[in-house]
Amino acid sequence: MAYQIEDVKQALQCISSNVRQEEKNSALQFLEQFQKTVDAWQLCHTVLSRGKLEPLDVQIFASQTLRNKVTYDLNQLEGNLEPFKQSMLQLLVQHSNKLIITQLSVTMARLSIQYLEWRNPIGEIITVLNPYPVKLLCFLKILPEETLDMKSTPLSEDEFKSRTHELINQIAEDVLNFLISCIDVAGEESEVKLEQVLNCLSTWIYEFPIEQMLTVTPLINMVFQALFESYTDYPDTFEAAVECLSVLLRETRDVANVEMIKMLYDQLMLLQSKLLPPIETVQDWSEYEDMMDALTRLFVEAGESWCVFIGKDPQTFKPLVQVILLLTCKNTDLDVVKYTFPFWFNLKQMLVLARYSQQKQQYQDIYVQLINGIIMHLEYPEESFPNKEDEDKYREFRYDMGDVLKDCTAVVGPIKALTQPFQMIEANLAQDVSTMQWQKLEAPLFSLRTMGQEIPTTENTILPQIFQILCNLPEHPKIRYAVTLVLGRYTEWTNKHPELLEMELNYIFNGFQTTNNDADLFTASSHALMYFCQDCSSLLSNYVEQLIDFTWKIEPVVDMMCMFEVCQGLSSVINEQPIETFTQAFELFSKPHSERLQRAVESWKAHPTDKDASVRLADLIDLTFAIFESLRPRYEYPSQGAEPLLPYIESIWNLASDLLNYEGGATNTIIVERIMKLLRRLFEKYHIFLESILPMVVEMLAQNYAKTGLGSYLWCSGSLIYVFGDDESYPIPPELKQAVWCFACSQCETFLNNFSKINPSEIDMYFENVQDFFLMVLDIIMFYPKQFITTTELVGSVVDCALQCLDKLSNFDCYITVIRCLDEILSWGYEAPPISTMEIDIVPVEWRANVLNIMVLQKGSQVVSVTICGLTSNLNSNAHPEAIGLLVKLFKLATEANNNDPSICMQWLSDSLGILRPVSANEKNKLMSIGSALIQKDYRRVRNNIKDFIGWYLRKHVSPRLYK
Repeated sequence: MAYQIEDVKQALQCISSNVRQEEKNSALQFLEQFQKTVDAWQLCHTVLSRGKLEPLDVQIFASQTLRNKVTYDLNQLEGNLEPFKQSMLQLLVQHSNKLIITQLSVTMARLSIQYLEWRNPIGEIITVLNPYPVKLLCFLKILPEETLDMKSTPLSEDEFKSRTHELINQIAEDVLNFLISCIDVAGEESEVKLEQVLNCLSTWIYEFPIEQMLTVTPLINMVFQALFESYTDYPDTFEAAVECLSVLLRETRDVANVEMIKMLYDQLMLLQSKLLPPIETVQDWSEYEDMMDALTRLFVEAGESWCVFIGKDPQTFKPLVQVILLLTCKNTDLDVVKYTFPFWFNLKQMLVLARYSQQKQQYQDIYVQLINGIIMHLEYPEESFPNKEDEDKYREFRYDMGDVLKDCTAVVGPIKALTQPFQMIEANLAQDVSTMQWQKLEAPLFSLRTMGQEIPTTENTILPQIFQILCNLPEHPKIRYAVTLVLGRYTEWTNKHPELLEMELNYIFNGFQTTNNDADLFTASSHALMYFCQDCSSLLSNYVEQLIDFTWKIEPVVDMMCMFEVCQGLSSVINEQPIETFTQAFELFSKPHSERLQRAVESWKAHPTDKDASVRLADLIDLTFAIFESLRPRYEYPSQGAEPLLPYIESIWNLASDLLNYEGGATNTIIVERIMKLLRRLFEKYHIFLESILPMVVEMLAQNYAKTGLGSYLWCSGSLIYVFGDDESYPIPPELKQAVWCFACSQCETFLNNFSKINPSEIDMYFENVQDFFLMVLDIIMFYPKQFITTTELVGSVVDCALQCLDKLSNFDCYITVIRCLDEILSWGYEAPPISTMEIDIVPVEWRANVLNIMVLQKGSQVVSVTICGLTSNLNSNAHPEAIGLLVKLFKLATEANNNDPSICMQWLSDSLGILRPVSANEKNKLMSIGSALIQKDYRRVRNNIKDFIGWYLRKHVSPRLYK
């Protein structure tokens, strides 16, 4: 279609109007397509040439389009680059709008990088813009930034490095001299502003050794002078100076010259003393938020860059750390406070090393003060948050502060660290209870919880005192919630201090018996009880009856998630029972649970279509799953003794079988998923002890999957395959292993038959089934490699299915599983097996020949084309490494099998490019150069060339260009 300027104007007007979103989307799509056309060059040039005769938004869009055209479509101007270059220089001189100048400057920078025949491009641009110093500063600021991004060009890595080196190095010294000359003319009365000079300098600092840059006295003096003098009257200049000095400081990370560092350090300390008043004179630090923001950025940059010097020499650098402490503890803007956290972590990492033990002593007082400052920040505001988003953001920030408290604890030691919140709690308890604020107690409680990771279980000095106080704090929902979480965090410590166990457990139990049905408190209490049961299971083994009794008492008042966690914990305690009482303990839980489960089954059978009844039943099945969390067989193998829980497991299976056989049971997805989840756990835990029910479970899985097609049955099938296929871990009789292999083949056949009936356009709707199938196939390949690889028809069908799916799926977990399955099959084409096994040292020739025949000779071209199609369409970038790895592995195998001749791979690649949108000859040649890399066995270059091509293709044809 022929594009007209009026059409573009109407589309731009549409997306900024109040029309329906569908119309805006249509207009955006039109503009996207326009930006990719050849017509866009001339139309945009015409708009910009007309200048003020066209609306500003249209001019800005035209400049953005030209920038994108140079980035992605410069090959469309082949043979016309010289006149285009001249016209762009004229437009740059013509325009005065800042946004347009910026876009045209980016365009010229990218053109100068790509137009390799243009000799001395920067010199020519500087000559043209020399009468216009503001435009020249804008262009020079942008140029180094563009040389950092190879992705914005189609050049190879070598071409890009050579070209950018040529562009920058030729003019670097001239740029410095130009910036120095601008210092004298810059000012409020001049067209050239000091912030423009500073912004330009910021991007050029990277182009020089920092030691050299720090000797350019006029420029360094300019930066500090702007910081000292411009804050009040010229905020833009001050901000530009802050950014410039931040870059300078960042670049000093590798400077070994301590004198040069001290020169900057002295200036920084002077800056802080001039811009911030003495700490004792400040009543309200919120008045200094903007200033503290700037100083925080500078001092944190210095602290992170000089961390080694700071760690080694406290005598010199401790004042700098004290300033960062001030900026951390007194700043009222918590987003800015967060800037300091990496510094405290990095310094801690040094101070905890044995060789810095003396320096650690000298910094401990600062870290103690930091603990107190962080706890102050942890206090919830007295007024409620204006919205949930702000509250969630603050809660997330508290966990970040908790990480800092862990750093502090590692430096000052557990006693000093714990003493700080302990003293705060005591101080608050000394006040009148009627005036006490819960926030003042909750903050130190939170800090105690976060410090827990750094507190050894041998700490006997202060924690016993703390816990005595915690379990007797004034009653308040927020306080009880915080204390409960603290107790749950220190369960490993409590296991070493059993004298406190009863007191702490009573506190947890009381949390379930509050009268206000606080859901958060119930959740915290169930978490804590679970951890107590897991970490103190041996101490609690004598209290199993009371725990089980308590579990069923709280069931009516807590939600199912809380019950699930309590049952998980209870599982650890039951598992600790001696064999004489083990069965009795399990039955104490099992009997009331079975009764509830049976009632739920009857209720569901009476109303099989009632979703609530299904959920209630499924939840109770899930509690059975939870109680088996920590249970283990009493013996290693059946030959050593009978498993005491086998009768109970058989009764569980009978109930499950009855449910699935009942009308509607086998298709009820909620119930089926929970039963399959439970069966997987039982077989994973009790493996060959469950041989008695295996035939019935196998029959159920095969029949129900054939009837319903539900992927959950395949998911459960995988557990049987890897349990009874693993004859290296368990004494599996050969005939049993063979029977399970036949079962696996049956499940594969059923899936493949069902899959063949799916419309290709609807494959993505069945992604869960597809994933379950390929997960099962991965289990088959792992435990039945010989049977699978040598069954030619099955391998071929699995590969065909994978190739039909790969470029049509949108779910990441699903398509990454498909890629891994193809990769696993391909791996068996090499001499070295992809798994470690006692049976296979070298992959048999017959196996390798089968993989080579299927994956290379028969389907190699399709594997390449489908994978390339997926890489350029539906596959997320996180999947690209594995997808490209699959291609590299295929190319390597094909080349080696063809006497080191990669010609077949090149043919596959060439064919796959034919199904893509137009690819330039240059890009195709760069991709096809992997042929020489394959001959040289340079697989890293093969991988990188494919990666670069995919990146280029996505930027040019797939990624949105509009306003990018």
